[in-house]
Parts: sequence; structure tokens; C-alpha cells
Amino acid sequence: MATIPELLAKVAANGHDVWTGGPQPEAAIAALEAKLGVRLPPSYRAFLARHGGMAIYDSTISGTIGGAPLDETAGSLYGDTLRFRSERSLPTHLLVIQSDDDAPYCLDTCSQSANGEFAVVCYELHSKHEGRIASDFDDWMRRFFLEGWAADKAG
Repeated sequence: MATIPELLAKVAANGHDVWTGGPQPEAAIAALEAKLGVRLPPSYRAFLARHGGMAIYDSTISGTIGGAPLDETAGSLYGDTLRFRSERSLPTHLLVIQSDDDAPYCLDTCSQSANGEFAVVCYELHSKHEGRIASDFDDWMRRFFLEGWAADKAG
């Protein structure tokens, strides 16, 4: 199985533009956790520390940018989660990692594993159904975000 850095390199080699928000300081990650009242899983913390946030064209992963973890704009974990909670009644145990008007992908804070990871669920806004789709953030990022771009050459 390809690693996330290998997949990112393949995505770029295929001619796709990968944007990242840049590494985030530990203090910003800790402030986000304090505001949310939850310790983020190790794989997502590592993503924030390494990339901050990410986009390939209009496919994005919510994160933190510019050391501003409590930014409420679209594209931030905090902002996307607040927006879905207030506008779409997203349950409070879900944290939005990829915004979608019908079914956002979320970290499920009620599903913490022994190693501190949270499962990723697809939350269907109309039916309120939570479907577990990945065991952790890295698994989701690899299978649902990067593998398709790594296999597709830009045209």
C-alpha cells in the first residue's frame, strides 16, 4: 500500500495542483483542541502539523491555516464544523474534515480506538445516517482523497 507522501508525489507527478496551508504550530493545534474540548487523533494532528489544510482543485480537507485554528471561514475544521452544526444540525460528536452540502466526511469523536484514532464517517444530512467509511484519518485520506487523484493524469 502506498504511503501518503508517495501518493501526494504521484498526484503532483500526474500534473495536479496540490495546495497546502502549510505546517501549523503545536500551539495552534492545542488551541483548536481546547476550543473543541477533544484531543484530536494522532493521524489528523500529524496532518495539521505537516500540511495545515489541503486542496486538489475543489476537493478540500478542512484544517487550520496561518496559525489561526479558530478561523470560522470555510475550509477550516472549526469553521466548517460550526457551520454544519448551526445550519444543518450536525451532531456535536462529529468534526467536519471535508465539507459537502449533502454528506460531509467527519471525524467521529465517539469512536476513539485504543491508539487514540477516530473513525471517519459520512454523515448524510437528509437522513441523519452516519456511515463508517474509514478506520482513521490516514485511511480516509489515502482511499477517499488521494488514490483517485494519484491514478488520474491531468488533461
